Amino acid sequence: MAVHAPAPALEERFRHRRGILALCIGLLGGPVLALASLHVMYAVVPWSCHTGRELPLHLVAAATLLAAAGCLWLAWRDWRLAGRDWPGEEGGTLGRSRFMAALGVMLSAFFALVIAAMWVPTLVLSACQGA
Repeated sequence: MAVHAPAPALEERFRHRRGILALCIGLLGGPVLALASLHVMYAVVPWSCHTGRELPLHLVAAATLLAAAGCLWLAWRDWRLAGRDWPGEEGGTLGRSRFMAALGVMLSAFFALVIAAMWVPTLVLSACQGA
């Protein structure tokens, strides 16, 4: 079992810019990456059809999936640091941080699955079918 820092040190960590930024990346990174993956893949398809190279489509999907996994790890780490409890009605810095981290774990995991699901048609079908 991991040794947790005392509550005042944790509150201080989650009050500073780096702690808040880590919480926000863990919370919003997955949805933003899923949208970015969709937009970039749509932008790359005409070039891919013209040149016959589908590798860039796979690289975009793989990169965004790895980045979403990084957001999931960041949210998981913050959730563990904040106490591993399900957020209740607790207020203050730790309550807010625990809520944001727990929601970040769920959102990042969900959108990592969404990115993987968007990659499946690219793996199975040609990007230029029907064009």
